[in-house]
Formats: sequence, C-alpha cells, structure tokens
Amino acid sequence: MKFSDILKLSIENLRRRKWRTVLTVLGVTIGTISVVLMLSLGFGLKETLNAELNAGGGINDITVSYNGSDEDMYLSDSRVEEFMDLEQITKASPKLSVAMKVTTGKWGTTTWIEGVSQEELEAIPLGQGTCPKEGEEFQIIAGNMIVLDFYDTNTFEYPYWDYNEIPPVDMMNDKIYCSMMNVESYDGVNPDSLYSKRKQLKIAGVVEGGPETYNAYCYSAYVEIETLKSYLEKEYRGKTIPEQPTDRNGNPYKEWIYPSVKLTVSDTALVEDTVTYFREMGYQVSSQQEWIEENNKVFDIVQLVLGGIGAVSLLVAAIGITNTITMSTYERRKEIGVMKVLGCDIENIGAMFVSEAGYIGFLGGAVGVVLSYLLSKVVNIVGASFMTEAIGVAGNLSMIPLWLPFVAVGFTILVGVVAGYFPARKATRISALAAIRND
Repeated sequence: MKFSDILKLSIENLRRRKWRTVLTVLGVTIGTISVVLMLSLGFGLKETLNAELNAGGGINDITVSYNGSDEDMYLSDSRVEEFMDLEQITKASPKLSVAMKVTTGKWGTTTWIEGVSQEELEAIPLGQGTCPKEGEEFQIIAGNMIVLDFYDTNTFEYPYWDYNEIPPVDMMNDKIYCSMMNVESYDGVNPDSLYSKRKQLKIAGVVEGGPETYNAYCYSAYVEIETLKSYLEKEYRGKTIPEQPTDRNGNPYKEWIYPSVKLTVSDTALVEDTVTYFREMGYQVSSQQEWIEENNKVFDIVQLVLGGIGAVSLLVAAIGITNTITMSTYERRKEIGVMKVLGCDIENIGAMFVSEAGYIGFLGGAVGVVLSYLLSKVVNIVGASFMTEAIGVAGNLSMIPLWLPFVAVGFTILVGVVAGYFPARKATRISALAAIRND
C-alpha cells in the first residue's frame, strides 16, 4: 500500500468520527498556543532589552574606570593617549562628571552633568530642541526623567516618589537656574552654602521619551566635554573642582582626571581579551558585550521555564491523541481483521493509525500557530503599557521568530506520531479470526 493511500484512508477514518477528531485537534491546538506564546514572551523580552542595551553603546565599546587613590592609575589625558597607542583601540572618549543643583520656581533637584565627546552628544536621541555644537556657549541636553527627581524646596516633598505625581516642571520652556557645588564655601551649617551663586542654565534639548520612559540617557544631563571643562575652569578659577582629585599638598593636578573612559575596540573578537587586559592592570571594566551575554543567559533560562510550562498542555494533548487512537482501534477491530485476512501488510495497518495520530498533530499545530500569531499581536497591543511602566522600556512583549512556527508544527506531528505508536502497535497484534468473530 502506498503512503498516499495510507494517508487518504487515515483522513477518511478521521472524517467518520468528526467530533472526536475536532476535540482532539482542539487539545493539540491549545497545547501549541501555550508553547508558542510562552516562548514568544521570552524572545520578545530578550530582544527588547538587548536592543535597549545596544542603544547605550556599540558592542565593540568597553568602559574603563578607576575610583582608587593610586596616582599612577589615574585616567588622565596622558593615560588616555597611552590607551590610544594600543593596536586594537581605535577611539578613546573620556567622560567627565560633576554634580549641579538645578532650580526653577519652588522646585529643585541635584543632577549629574556628564561631559562627553561631540560624537556621543550628537548620538543622543532628542525629543525636543537641538544638539549644541562644539565651541558654543554652555548649554545642556537634559534627560527626560530628570523632572521626576524635583522636590518642593519649601516642604522637601518629592511629588513623584511620595505620591506618584509628576512635578510641573518643563525643562525646555521654564526658566531654569543652576549652581555648582563648592566644598570650600560650605560653612558646615547652611546647606545652601555648599553651592555657588546660581546662574541661568540654558537647555538645548531634552532626550526623547516621556517622564517615565526609561532609556540610556534619561537620568543625567549632557554637554560637550571641552565646553564643560571651560565652564568649570571659569566657575572655580583655580579652586578645587568637585570630583577632581588633589595631590598630597591639596593642589589640583595639571591634567584633568576622568572617572571613566570609553574605548572602541577594532574587532568584536578582541573585546574579551581587551577587557581582561585592562582588568589585569587594576581597572574596573564593563562592556556591552558582557551585559548582552549575561542578559541572554538569563532569558535562556526564562525561555526554558516558559517552554516547560507550555509543554504541559501539549502533554495533555498527547494523552488525548493516545485515547482517540486507542478507541479507534477497538471500534475498528473487525476492519483490522478483514484487512489481515485479505493479506494487508501488518506494517501498513500500523502506519494507518500512526498517520491518523500524526495528521491530528499536524492540524492542531497548524491551527495553533495561526492563532498564536493573532494572540501575539493582541498581547503586544495590551502589553505595550506594561513594558513601559513595569520594565521602563518600549518594545514588543511577544515576538515569534520565523523558525518557531515550523518547529512547532514539526513537534506536534512528532508528538502525534509518538502518542499514536503504542495504540497502533497494539492494533497490529489483534488476531484476525477473533476480530472477525467480534460483533
């Protein structure tokens, strides 16, 4: 008997028992939806968070930092030049950080001003305003979530953190004032004496996103690093600049000392070795590649757990297929006996029942995949606000890779075949004479 004949006979037998077939297929469909949707949640979260990590810097970038007191380890301009002499380093971008008090009306906060290269500054996605050019007056790009940290200077209440209300501060349109920290002027009693006289602060732009939208630039303010250096030199006029170390005599160093330097490695394959090299020197090193690898490890475990949960439904469906094929063999004992008497090959009889089980698996898997795509879209629409509020990033909660539907259908066929194997094997052992005598 040809395989096509076996398949036609199997389909005809399933049609004769429509409701039983439909209910069994429904069980496989539910199992398929459970597995595909569970896995799609893992894939969606994984891809969204990886994209967010990549937005914070290229995969070839590493950040070298040092917070100790060893002068030989300081990240000075000369040390940055030494890093650039390394063959695998193509670019070095030092970073300078300083705290600044920002006020507008009765609202105030303290934020970090990050001095970065012009290239990095231009890479910051803006929702309002424009990116300032190198050499222009001191003006900053404000993170979109800075407004959440403003407090009432009269009551010292934080509206957002105390009762979940966003302070009425418009960074682009309100008059914003700033004052720099000055430790030498602090009288030990009045907190205001810790800061210099306030000046109006020009906001060039605000990072894209709402006040509660997390991204790599949301919490700090940014300015071109040379502009920040010039501003600090004028502001302190020979005094100790905050976050800048001093020598044993309390004098500032001739060179700027940076808390961290971002280095770009020429080849992704060299990132790991470069990270090891700087760590052996005694520096703290982080890389986007490490973060992404750790993120992938965590979500591989999450996907395994989610897939296991979904597989329980498919296991129940497999039991349903076994029950359906077993019942079919009992109901068709006489048919099996006649086929044996007529000389039908035993293997063909078994193949007929196995193909019925496989066909049930195929139908349930195919329908389940189609419904999974529809439900995935619904999950993404409903879960969009969840991604923003709970995780702080925008993206899809569910994502179905192109290969997953094919694997899912193939797996359900395999489940059907395995579930139908033992009833089919039992059917081939039925005695022909006993089956024919059976009423």
